[in-house]
Amino acid sequence: MKPSLFITITILFYNTLNSQTVEPSSGIEKNHIQIELESLYSEQKEETELMKSWSIPSALIRYGLFKGVELQLNTPIIKEELYENDHLVHSLHKFDDSQIGVSVDLWKQHKLLPEAALMVRAIIPAKLNIGKEHIGKVISLNLSNQLNEKFTFSYNIGFVNETSNTNTGFYIANLNFDLSSKIHFFLEEFSDFNKHQNITHNLNTGFGYAFNDSFCIDLSIAKGINHHMFYIGGILAYNFKLKH
Repeated sequence: MKPSLFITITILFYNTLNSQTVEPSSGIEKNHIQIELESLYSEQKEETELMKSWSIPSALIRYGLFKGVELQLNTPIIKEELYENDHLVHSLHKFDDSQIGVSVDLWKQHKLLPEAALMVRAIIPAKLNIGKEHIGKVISLNLSNQLNEKFTFSYNIGFVNETSNTNTGFYIANLNFDLSSKIHFFLEEFSDFNKHQNITHNLNTGFGYAFNDSFCIDLSIAKGINHHMFYIGGILAYNFKLKH
């Protein structure tokens, strides 16, 4: 998966239930489970090649193990089509690389000091090919500032060591506006880079609706600013507490 498309699989959880690209600066409550189902259509073009991808869907499960400690499991199901000069040359359905990890709250916001969490995930190849693929990792510092009752500014800084043993840095900056307790809008810019390629910039926007404190839907659309990338998708998120 292309790094920019890999980053779009990540999902947001605030004190109320929302879903976006940027990762949260705090975990879900202890003994709570959050299930997030994402359906995403994306296109990425490089020279004469066009890759079309659908997640149908991807599932992310979050579990509040302790106060401030969240376990995470991501299992994507992907359909891919590769076109060369507008001719289909490759098509498949597959389980993509899974991710398993943890997010740990570091500190709460204090004036200009942002709220912070450290997220670490292992990337498990769907088919481990010795000598070609290995277990990758994602490390991200997730930060946010509550600007006022309506606006929240969130941002991630991190890197991905992919299963092909290539390294990619990334950052995500997100401005969220709560129109009401149920409706929110967001605008974000996310970028990735490595030592072999120039930085890529992408602009993402969307809105969400919370049916209640446990269930919400988010819709978003993104486009590459300086490269050929486009995606549109939606996320359903459901949060519930386990019985003792």
